[in-house]
Amino acid sequence: MALAKKHRLNLRLYRQRVEESCKKLHSPLFTYLISPQPKIEGTQPTNSRFAILISKKLARKAVDRNKIKRKISQSIQNTLPNLPQHHDIILIPKKTILGKTITQISKDFNHVQNI
Repeated sequence: MALAKKHRLNLRLYRQRVEESCKKLHSPLFTYLISPQPKIEGTQPTNSRFAILISKKLARKAVDRNKIKRKISQSIQNTLPNLPQHHDIILIPKKTILGKTITQISKDFNHVQNI
């Protein structure tokens, strides 16, 4: 199942801002780029938003990249209440993610919970 639209980060619009103001965390399965959402006067911060960035170097076929994205999206949905609020997060999977199950991927999000 796809991640809800309110939890998706549009990389075309926000990638540069996130990369410039991010805190990088490394785990066995991911590199996390975590940036707090900007405070705009008169608006409430939104839910945390996520983007998954998979290179062709990781999985050559689009089918394989999409399978990985679906697994990551499902694991985000499973652990969403435990993840930090009001942040923009870009997830860059590493080669070690190949062959991992959704529960193994969900356990890796413990690195992000303490932010």
